[in-house]
Amino acid sequence: MKKVLQFSDCRKIFDEARNYLLTFPKVDNLLIDKYLDEWKSNISKSIEDLLEGMLYSVKNRQGMPNTIGNVENLKPYLCNFKPDQILAEFYGDWKQVFATIKKDYRPKGNLDINNQRCYWAIFSKAVISASNFLVRFSDVNQFNVFVKAFYLNEYTRVALPHLIEREVDGMGFALACDFLKDNGYPEFVKPDVHIKAIFNGIGLSDSNDDYEVFKDVVRFSEIIGELPFRVDKIFWLVGSGYFYDDGIRIHTNRNKFIDIVNKGILKC
Repeated sequence: MKKVLQFSDCRKIFDEARNYLLTFPKVDNLLIDKYLDEWKSNISKSIEDLLEGMLYSVKNRQGMPNTIGNVENLKPYLCNFKPDQILAEFYGDWKQVFATIKKDYRPKGNLDINNQRCYWAIFSKAVISASNFLVRFSDVNQFNVFVKAFYLNEYTRVALPHLIEREVDGMGFALACDFLKDNGYPEFVKPDVHIKAIFNGIGLSDSNDDYEVFKDVVRFSEIIGELPFRVDKIFWLVGSGYFYDDGIRIHTNRNKFIDIVNKGILKC
């Protein structure tokens, strides 16, 4: 059952996540804050940045990263990620994208255009659908205005990932959240396995549904006056123990953290 918590309890839970991470060697406040404020360096500066970010998120699933590799390497073959030029060059046809990648980029693996589960087919469809979506915005500022129109509350905010999910092939709700939070929109979170486990374990959420957990994380963030990105990131670090940019991986235990909160802060 979901707990109804006051500001003081919620603030203590957030602070305890930091305290827990600080118990590990190599971890200090500067390192933690680097990751909590990472969104500032991820702000997209152009429509091309947004398209690259979308394609990165699309391939960030299952075994796709190993197959697709570094999305930036595809830039010369995809019109420098300019949506209007992509649509003109490939006539809005994902099969043309697929054929060009196969012929000019020559990726490893078996590229079967008739196999709908082929990662390169999924990726090629995303190139066209994401371009069709982003070409409607004249520049990144117009896209920013569009995104901020969804900031009213958790209900309007959760609608945007659903919209992007419908517009961009292969994206999915969680990956749409991933795109938004990792491209300079810190009001969004990704309800991944670590966030779900911690929020359910503490009683901050009573659902494993992406939609519901997303709203619960946003509500929690608003209660303590923290950006959702910072809340997402600190609990993700507790769950994963992975400070990826610094090559640091600590052996965290999210169940132990949940136990600390329940038996200490919440006295359950």
